[in-house]
Amino acid sequence: MRILIVDDEPQARSRLAVMLEELDVEVVGEAANGLEALEQVKAVRPDVILLDIAMPEVDGLEVAMALTDPKPFVIFQTAHDEYALQAFDREALDYVLKPVTMERLEQALARARRRLDERAVAPAITPQLVTELQSALAGGVAPRRPRVLVRDGDGKMLVPLKDVVKFGADGGGVLAHTRLGPYPTDYTLADLEVRLGSSFLRVNRAEMVNADHVGRIASNGDGSATITLADGAQVHVSRRRAADIRKSLEG
Repeated sequence: MRILIVDDEPQARSRLAVMLEELDVEVVGEAANGLEALEQVKAVRPDVILLDIAMPEVDGLEVAMALTDPKPFVIFQTAHDEYALQAFDREALDYVLKPVTMERLEQALARARRRLDERAVAPAITPQLVTELQSALAGGVAPRRPRVLVRDGDGKMLVPLKDVVKFGADGGGVLAHTRLGPYPTDYTLADLEVRLGSSFLRVNRAEMVNADHVGRIASNGDGSATITLADGAQVHVSRRRAADIRKSLEG
């Protein structure tokens, strides 16, 4: 069983590496952040990821959501006892509580080994589940971050939110539209509403615009409105959302 350790704290990674060595498990790599983790998964193809949740910018849940087939099994590390018990047990995912003990780590690895022997498919971690877990972890409010994770060719990169003009649903996915072009993401618009808060405005069922890129808003005479963005692009505001959008822009 080949394991990748992902944790933003060097001491935590070292401690886990020692514990795994004592358990006679092969550590094929370490990563200190979410982007590095995704690159390492692609490079070393681990069977299992021991994945910290609370990491800056790209957290462990986002890493798990962004994994591509064949997906490794994920054992999350979390300091949130009640949160872990309720969310992970329900979704048949495994976790270890921090500080990680040898006994609990050995149990989690045994579970992963059984599933690998059975050639089981790794549990799906959907954007909706990630949003739910992030909200629970943060006490109902997901952390606001200055950058968003997008797909770039066969890899991932972080794009500053200030450079995103709008997010738009497209063919079952969501694109982050920037001055350099659109980038696919692994989020839904509902996920982004939780993640981004008032910095982006949900103007209709399929689009969210960056409030800082709004140039003007004009009524269409039927209760709806049209927003003109700084780059000249126009976006429709539904009748249901128009009044709230005007209040947000005026505030």
